[in-house]
Amino acid sequence: MVLTHSTSRRARSTLRSGDLRTKREIAGAFLGAGSPRVIIAACALAIAARVVNGGFSSAELALPVVIAALVGPVEWLIHLFLLHAPMDSFRMRTLGTGVGHREHHLDPEHMGWLLLSPTDAAVFAVMIAGFTAVWSLPVLLILGAAGAEVSLVAGYLTALVLAYVALAHYEWVHLLVHTRYRAKSRYYRRLTRNHRLHHFRNEKYWLGVTSNMGDRIMHTYPSHKSDVPLSETARTLS
Repeated sequence: MVLTHSTSRRARSTLRSGDLRTKREIAGAFLGAGSPRVIIAACALAIAARVVNGGFSSAELALPVVIAALVGPVEWLIHLFLLHAPMDSFRMRTLGTGVGHREHHLDPEHMGWLLLSPTDAAVFAVMIAGFTAVWSLPVLLILGAAGAEVSLVAGYLTALVLAYVALAHYEWVHLLVHTRYRAKSRYYRRLTRNHRLHHFRNEKYWLGVTSNMGDRIMHTYPSHKSDVPLSETARTLS
């Protein structure tokens, strides 16, 4: 999920994702990149704040379920409307939301465009903090979390930690599926297959990265790859 454009990112290490074959190599590249460090730091701060607030409500057990349900549709919306924004759109001309992502489609194995930049990761961390408040506080109120034993703030911080973990998982999966590593679990094999089809079959389908729930809801998850045509713009997005 690459948003911003920077010539310095093009000049990064010559290491390519296709050079990575083992989980150890992938983990080293992942932890050596800027965005995972920013996300891990944000997650650590959220965990510390949650510990300080103490207490636990049974309502918080619903938070992982809600996040799991939201991840797919949110990935789908961001991928389509921000990362694949038309070149003449306001999103591209003013915000530049898809410039780096176009570079990623042109050269999917280039590490400089595969992961978020540290700046983008920080922006996403702030955006996620706000979005998490929008959905988690009403959920916690409805489930009765605002009792004497735990505050809404504590419940919100639990949701925020989970949201940051989901973002870290997104970055990990996006790197993993672009490497030579052959996943052993059916889940990650499916994610790898679907994302490669998005890049090399048709960019209008398989928009989810860690979840294809958004694709299923919006009918961009073909039952078979031959159900959609081979796109001439999968690399250029134009």
